[in-house]
Parts: sequence; structure tokens; C-alpha cells
Amino acid sequence: MTSAKNEQVGWQSQSPDQTDHSQLISAGDITFVLASLFLGVMQLLPASRRIQIIDKASTFLAGLLHTANAHSTQTIRRNLIKAVLGQDRPPDVIERDVRQLLAITVWNSSIMHTMPVLGREQIADLVPVDNLSCLDEYLTENRPVLVWAYHFGVHPLIVAAILHARGYPIHAITHVRQMPAGATAFQRHYLKRLEGIGAQFPVIDPREGLQRKMLDVLQSKECLYITPDYMVPLDEIDPASAFVAPVDLLQRQAWLQTGGLRLAKRLKANVVTILSTQDEKRQLRLAVEPFEFATSGLTPAELQRDLQMSIKRLEAHVIAHPNLWWDLKRDDFLQRLAVISLDK
Repeated sequence: MTSAKNEQVGWQSQSPDQTDHSQLISAGDITFVLASLFLGVMQLLPASRRIQIIDKASTFLAGLLHTANAHSTQTIRRNLIKAVLGQDRPPDVIERDVRQLLAITVWNSSIMHTMPVLGREQIADLVPVDNLSCLDEYLTENRPVLVWAYHFGVHPLIVAAILHARGYPIHAITHVRQMPAGATAFQRHYLKRLEGIGAQFPVIDPREGLQRKMLDVLQSKECLYITPDYMVPLDEIDPASAFVAPVDLLQRQAWLQTGGLRLAKRLKANVVTILSTQDEKRQLRLAVEPFEFATSGLTPAELQRDLQMSIKRLEAHVIAHPNLWWDLKRDDFLQRLAVISLDK
């Protein structure tokens, strides 16, 4: 995604000091502008060459953003130190991770803009996917499949597009059709790009009869695709709700939604997680891994334990590759992930 605000604007509520009117520009939009200019030139090249050049150019453009986009750079650095690395990490290591996170930002933004002109085969081959045989095996068992992706590395809608292009019956739960009040011109264009990606495969919007459509997908023995690591803003948390649960993440507490989990468990769905990783050459890859629920029940406490296990898998990847966790670009990240450790 393109900036802390741009990335999550469709999912976040306004803070008390925000006004409900449109802005012309917001902090961090330079990321979007540079990516758009870059892709304007890219349109002159054959589609088969664009992906190769985007891979190579992302690191170069990240260097420019590191210097030019002080807002995003400072936000990533602050969140990286306070949430993941701590104060004792050498400054050069921190700056390396900041640059690499900016590189995945450019990559995601570039692919989002390029995808509408790519063919199905090119989308399917955007990044290698390891252990897809696990998903194949589950689909042959005549049971529904719950696919958990994350805000980590490759954008989850790009992951969904890759799986769909490879022939998997993906139905993604997302809010891409929502245009929030007060969005900047760049944010509106960005969300239109997301909507364009979502038009390539079936999408279920929570505001359009979520439970009925989810039930249809699961009963059809197809893949329900959910991003479980969306952290609920503090002003939206209702501890009494059966659909919001606290989880431990990096020795802190965040509140996540359990949407989709109860129904998938009731219908005995198989579960896989899909997380981004990097090989020894720092090339992006996707890893499919089977997932077993921690419990067999449907109470809020049992759903919380299941979700906690999933988030622990994300946490392991964050520790191994903090440069891929693009939630760190959010301005409100530390408000969503409590900055006070659980052991204090």
C-alpha cells in the first residue's frame, strides 16, 4: 500500500480531532505520486517486461522515498523501534529495514496499478507460491477451506488475485467498495485501484449480507479468504462483543475481529495460512501452511484461542522479517497495538 493513511483508510474510523471534509493531499502521498509517475512510463513497455522492471526498480525507488518522504520514513522507524526491534538495534540495521519496507510498499503499489493490464498467466506468476499442494489436498476432501492471509509482505488482495489466477475458488472478505468520508484525491484513486483488483474475483463485503454469503461459499466447499490481523481501533472496541477478541502480539495486546471463524469451525472447514517470506536473494515468496484450530468449540474464549494461534504464526514471521510488515507504516499503529508491554 502507499502510505499509512492510504493503506487503511477504507477500514479505519476517524479520530476525535479529525474533521469530516475532503482534503487535497495528506502526509505520505508522495509515495503514491512517485509510483503513479513510474507506472505512467511503464505503460510504454510490454506487459511481460513490467513485472521484471518493477522488481528491480522497487529498491531504487525506496531509496528515493527514504530521503524524500520524511513522514512515512519517520513513522516506520518509530513503529519499528517501539514495536519490534527495540532501542538497542544498530541504526544501520534499522535503516536497512526501513528501506526494505519502503521497497515492498513500492512493489505493492506498482503491482496494484499494473494488474489491470496483466494477463491471467502473468498474475499467477507474480511471486512463487510454496506448498500449494496443501491447498490442493484440502480441496479434494470435499470440505470448505478457510484461507487466512495477513497485512504482511504481498498485499492480501494481490495474494487473492494470484490464487484466483491459478484457478482456486477464492471468495475474499474485504471493504474495497467503501469510499470513506474525508478521503484525499490520491486516496480515492488508490481505493479505486483496490476495487479494480477486487473485481477480478468474488468479493464479500461485510456490509452486504456477510453471513449469508459466507455460508454459501463454505457450503459450496470453496475457499473463504479472510485477513484476520486487522487491529480494531480503541474507540470501536466492545469487550462484551463475541466478535472482537484480545490477542497477545509482540508482548503487547491488540484487539482483533473473529469474523468468519465461528462459521468456518461450525462447518468443519480446513484451514491454511498464507504468509509472505523472502528467499536468500531477498526475493518475495508466498508460503502456504496448514493450520489446526486450538479448540473444537465456538465460545468467545475458544475463538480467541484459535485466533491467538494464528497471530502467533504472524508474529514469528514479523520477528524473522520485520521489513515486510507494512502495518508499521500506519500513523495510528501504536494506538492499535498497545505500546505498554503485558509484563509491566
